[in-house]
Amino acid sequence: MQVIPGVEVTTRDGHLLALFIEDRPPALRSLAATTDWVLQRGGVCLAPHPFTRWTHSLSRRAMLDAVAHNWLAGLEVLNASLAGRASRPHALKFAGQHHLASLGGSDAHMLGIVGLARTRFPGRTPADLRRAIDSRTTFAEGRFARPREIAVEALPQLARSMVHLPVRRVVRFARGQFTSP
Repeated sequence: MQVIPGVEVTTRDGHLLALFIEDRPPALRSLAATTDWVLQRGGVCLAPHPFTRWTHSLSRRAMLDAVAHNWLAGLEVLNASLAGRASRPHALKFAGQHHLASLGGSDAHMLGIVGLARTRFPGRTPADLRRAIDSRTTFAEGRFARPREIAVEALPQLARSMVHLPVRRVVRFARGQFTSP
C-alpha cells in the first residue's frame, strides 16, 4: 500500500484538500493564503465536497477565484457522502467548464464507507497520481453511501456521544474526578 500525504484544511472561505504535503497548513486563513502555503511546499490544492449545503465548502465565487489564479488543480466530483449526491451534477459541470481534474473521494468518517468513491488514474504510484492530476487525466468512480450503511455506524456513534459519554462525565464529576476521559 502507498500513502499520499494530505489534509483537508478549513480556510475562511471553505474546506480545501491539500495533497503531497508533509505538514498541516494553518487553519482559518484565507483561501489565497492557504493555497499559497500549499503550493510553495509543492502540494496540490483540490476542492472537496463542492456545492454541498451541509458542509463548509468553497463557494462558487471562491472556486472561480481559485481557478482564475491557477490555485485549484481539481474538484471532487464524486463524494460518497449523502451530501455529495445532490452536488454531483454541479461539480461535474464546474470541473468540465474549468478543465479541472475530476476526483472521487469517500469522505469516510466511518470505516464502512472507505473506498466507495475513488479516483482512477493512469499508473499506480503517488507520482503517477500527481502527474494525472496535473494533466487532468483522473476519473472519479464508485457510488454513494446508502443511508443504511451510514446509519449502521452513525447511530451507535451518536448514542455514544450523546448518552454514554455525558453519563460517564457526570459520574466522574460526582466522584470528584474532574479530568476528561
